[in-house]
Amino acid sequence: MLSFVVDARLPVKSIIRGPDCVGKSDDIAYNKGVERLIDILVDETKNVKHENYNDYSYVHSYPNRDNGSVIGGATCDRQLWKLDCWSCLVTAKNKLNDNCGHTHDARIELADCSIWYKMIR
Repeated sequence: MLSFVVDARLPVKSIIRGPDCVGKSDDIAYNKGVERLIDILVDETKNVKHENYNDYSYVHSYPNRDNGSVIGGATCDRQLWKLDCWSCLVTAKNKLNDNCGHTHDARIELADCSIWYKMIR
Protein backbone atom coordinates (compact mmCIF):
# COMPACT_ATOMS: atom_id res chain seq x y z
CA MET A 1 0.00 0.00 0.00
CA LEU A 2 1.33 3.41 -0.89
CA SER A 3 1.97 5.79 1.95
CA PHE A 4 1.37 9.48 1.58
CA VAL A 5 0.66 12.55 3.66
CA VAL A 6 -2.22 14.92 2.99
CA ASP A 7 -2.48 18.40 4.48
CA ALA A 8 -4.97 18.18 7.35
CA ARG A 9 -6.82 21.13 5.84
CA LEU A 10 -7.45 19.07 2.72
CA PRO A 11 -9.47 15.94 3.58
CA VAL A 12 -9.63 13.44 0.74
CA LYS A 13 -13.40 13.39 1.14
CA SER A 14 -13.55 17.09 0.26
CA ILE A 15 -11.76 16.35 -3.00
CA ILE A 16 -14.08 13.51 -3.92
CA ARG A 17 -17.13 15.59 -3.03
CA GLY A 18 -15.74 18.80 -4.50
CA PRO A 19 -17.28 20.90 -7.30
CA ASP A 20 -18.12 19.07 -10.52
CA CYS A 21 -16.86 21.90 -12.69
CA VAL A 22 -13.39 23.34 -12.31
CA GLY A 23 -12.45 26.80 -13.47
CA LYS A 24 -15.06 28.85 -11.63
CA SER A 25 -13.94 31.37 -9.02
CA ASP A 26 -15.47 29.23 -6.26
CA ASP A 27 -13.31 26.32 -7.38
CA ILE A 28 -9.91 27.97 -6.95
CA ALA A 29 -9.27 26.45 -3.53
CA TYR A 30 -10.51 23.08 -4.79
CA ASN A 31 -8.16 23.20 -7.78
CA LYS A 32 -5.19 24.13 -5.62
CA GLY A 33 -6.03 21.36 -3.18
CA VAL A 34 -6.21 18.79 -5.98
CA GLU A 35 -2.92 20.04 -7.37
CA ARG A 36 -1.24 19.60 -3.99
CA LEU A 37 -2.55 16.07 -3.62
CA ILE A 38 -1.55 15.21 -7.18
CA ASP A 39 1.97 16.48 -6.44
CA ILE A 40 2.14 14.02 -3.54
CA LEU A 41 0.78 11.16 -5.66
CA VAL A 42 3.24 11.94 -8.46
CA ASP A 43 6.14 11.38 -6.08
CA GLU A 44 4.58 8.17 -4.79
CA THR A 45 3.74 6.62 -8.15
CA LYS A 46 6.59 7.55 -10.51
CA ASN A 47 7.54 3.93 -11.07
CA VAL A 48 4.15 2.26 -10.61
CA LYS A 49 2.30 0.80 -13.58
CA HIS A 50 -1.47 0.60 -13.85
CA GLU A 51 -3.11 -2.65 -12.89
CA ASN A 52 -6.07 -1.96 -15.15
CA TYR A 53 -4.14 -1.12 -18.32
CA ASN A 54 -6.51 -0.39 -21.17
CA ASP A 55 -6.84 1.33 -24.50
CA TYR A 56 -9.55 3.95 -23.97
CA SER A 57 -9.23 7.07 -26.10
CA TYR A 58 -11.50 9.28 -24.02
CA VAL A 59 -11.83 10.24 -20.41
CA HIS A 60 -13.33 7.22 -18.72
CA SER A 61 -16.93 7.29 -17.60
CA TYR A 62 -17.13 8.02 -13.92
CA PRO A 63 -20.05 6.59 -11.91
CA ASN A 64 -21.56 9.45 -9.95
CA ARG A 65 -21.72 8.34 -6.33
CA ASP A 66 -24.92 10.28 -5.68
CA ASN A 67 -27.31 9.03 -8.34
CA GLY A 68 -25.54 6.30 -10.29
CA SER A 69 -25.37 8.35 -13.49
CA VAL A 70 -22.29 8.35 -15.67
CA ILE A 71 -20.32 11.44 -16.58
CA GLY A 72 -17.22 11.91 -18.71
CA GLY A 73 -16.15 11.46 -22.32
CA ALA A 74 -14.37 14.72 -23.13
CA THR A 75 -12.78 14.51 -26.57
CA CYS A 76 -9.79 16.54 -25.42
CA ASP A 77 -8.42 13.57 -23.49
CA ARG A 78 -4.92 12.63 -24.57
CA GLN A 79 -5.20 8.90 -23.90
CA LEU A 80 -3.66 9.51 -20.51
CA TRP A 81 -4.84 6.16 -19.18
CA LYS A 82 -2.50 4.34 -21.55
CA LEU A 83 0.41 5.87 -19.67
CA ASP A 84 2.00 5.05 -16.35
CA CYS A 85 0.65 6.55 -13.14
CA TRP A 86 3.19 9.37 -13.05
CA SER A 87 2.20 10.54 -16.53
CA CYS A 88 -1.49 10.15 -15.67
CA LEU A 89 -1.18 12.40 -12.68
CA VAL A 90 0.92 15.05 -14.38
CA THR A 91 -1.49 15.15 -17.30
CA ALA A 92 -4.48 15.38 -14.97
CA LYS A 93 -2.86 18.24 -13.09
CA ASN A 94 -2.12 20.11 -16.31
CA LYS A 95 -5.67 19.59 -17.54
CA LEU A 96 -7.16 21.37 -14.53
CA ASN A 97 -6.34 24.62 -16.31
CA ASP A 98 -6.73 23.31 -19.87
CA ASN A 99 -8.36 25.84 -22.19
CA CYS A 100 -9.78 23.25 -24.58
CA GLY A 101 -13.41 24.27 -24.20
CA HIS A 102 -14.36 21.46 -21.83
CA THR A 103 -14.77 21.61 -18.09
CA HIS A 104 -12.50 19.28 -16.18
CA ASP A 105 -12.88 17.57 -12.85
CA ALA A 106 -9.86 15.85 -11.37
CA ARG A 107 -12.16 13.08 -10.12
CA ILE A 108 -12.91 12.23 -13.74
CA GLU A 109 -9.31 12.58 -14.88
CA LEU A 110 -8.16 10.10 -12.24
CA ALA A 111 -11.26 7.91 -12.07
CA ASP A 112 -9.78 4.73 -13.52
CA CYS A 113 -6.34 4.95 -11.99
CA SER A 114 -6.30 1.81 -9.86
CA ILE A 115 -3.73 3.24 -7.47
CA TRP A 116 -5.79 6.38 -6.92
CA TYR A 117 -8.96 4.34 -6.48
CA LYS A 118 -7.40 2.21 -3.75
CA MET A 119 -6.20 5.29 -1.91
CA ILE A 120 -9.61 6.98 -1.75
CA ARG A 121 -11.74 3.95 -0.86
